[in-house]
Amino acid sequence: MRLREEKGFTLIEVIVVAGIIAILAGILVPLIFKEIDESRITRAAADVRSISTSLIVFRKDTAAWPTMDATCAANVTLLNGDGNLPANLAALGYDPGVSSSLNDHLSIDANGCYANWKGPYMARVTADPWGYSYVINASSFAIQNSPVWIISVGPNGQLETPSFAETAQGDDIGIRMK
Repeated sequence: MRLREEKGFTLIEVIVVAGIIAILAGILVPLIFKEIDESRITRAAADVRSISTSLIVFRKDTAAWPTMDATCAANVTLLNGDGNLPANLAALGYDPGVSSSLNDHLSIDANGCYANWKGPYMARVTADPWGYSYVINASSFAIQNSPVWIISVGPNGQLETPSFAETAQGDDIGIRMK
C-alpha cells in the first residue's frame, strides 16, 4: 500500500514565519515613522528658506515689504500661508489684527498695490507638514531692530517662539529675517 504524500506547511512552520514577520515589522515600523518625521522637519525648513528668499526678491523688486492691505495701506500685521493659524499668536507678540495671505503678495499681486511687482515669487505658500500656516510677524517690518520671523509651529503644533526672540524656541522651525 502506498502512503499519500501530503504537501503544505505544518502549523508550527506557519507560526514561526508569522513570528519572524511580526518581529521584523516591530523593528521597521518605528524606523519608517522616524524617517517620515525627519522628512517633515526637512520640508518645513526648506519651505521657510523659500519664503525668506521670495520675500527678499519681492523687497528688491518693489522696494517694500508685503504689508499692503486691500486699500493699499501698509496695515498688514500678520502674513500667513495656507493652513490653520496657531492658537496663541497674540500671547507671543504676533498681532493677528490685520492678517493677509502670503499668496496675495508672493503668488499674485492681488490688490495691485506694488509698483514694479515682477512675480510670482512663489507658486503657492501651502500649509506646513502638520497642517498649520507659516506665519510672519509683518508688523515688525516697520520697527527698527525688531526681529521678523518666518515660522512653522513644528511637530507639536504649538507656537513657542515669541516675536521678539533671538532664536527659534521649542520645536518651532523658523528663520529670523532681521
